[in-house]
Amino acid sequence: MYVQVDLRTPAATSVELQEADDFHAFKLVVLSPDGRPDGPPDGLEEALRDVGSIGPDGDAYLRIDAVRRLAGDTAEDPAWTAAFDQMIDYARSRGWVACDVTLRAHQELRQGPA
Repeated sequence: MYVQVDLRTPAATSVELQEADDFHAFKLVVLSPDGRPDGPPDGLEEALRDVGSIGPDGDAYLRIDAVRRLAGDTAEDPAWTAAFDQMIDYARSRGWVACDVTLRAHQELRQGPA
């Protein structure tokens, strides 16, 4: 599963949960028209405002409740919720959950036009 932020069209920036049934990996994928060698792409921090933030280490810290919200109706399925909770428990055991609120995620930047 991954959270995808599409910054390629600034007027239509989107934040979506992709591959919601893959509980074996978690990351933030950023689609950007261009890269910045000195930090996150323009608009990323604003796009993540209601979902999480980028830490000084470059990793994303995404709110667990926001990931559930991005799952939409899928999050109402008891089997999905159980699998998601198991993924969070595993992440917690690895030190990837902060204060039981955010889930640490590797950031992957994909550059190119929309």
